[in-house]
Amino acid sequence: MKFIATAAALIALASSATAAFSSCGSSSDSFHLSSVTYSPNPPKVGQSVCITLNGSLSKEVTAGATIRVTATFWGINVYDQTADLCAGLAGGANPCPIATTATTVTQCITVPSNVPAGVSLNLKATANHADSSRIFCISGPLTFSN
Repeated sequence: MKFIATAAALIALASSATAAFSSCGSSSDSFHLSSVTYSPNPPKVGQSVCITLNGSLSKEVTAGATIRVTATFWGINVYDQTADLCAGLAGGANPCPIATTATTVTQCITVPSNVPAGVSLNLKATANHADSSRIFCISGPLTFSN
């Protein structure tokens, strides 16, 4: 399940494929999304996928930041998890703290084998700073393949 939290947090590339993700945030968010890409496209169950978020960051991301990821299928909530954002980024290319000079955050993770292939899930990821102010909100459909 770490996959979905990390993917959304970053639902975060190495390819020119552009995801159909968009910002569901507001002008007060500290990260303003310009694009989300992932590779391979489509991501494959049981294999590594790299997710990249591009944009501008106006407030450093530090310890205590969280991310909530939800997935729905036909309007039914099938996944809902809140995790430590910095723990999910630890060991990757963009560990916390993430400075305001960062314009790209990339994270590669392995897609768990229990993710359904061939089904379009609507993913939503909302990240917050330790003080509860919002970092970003992104949402969009994602289909995994075998």
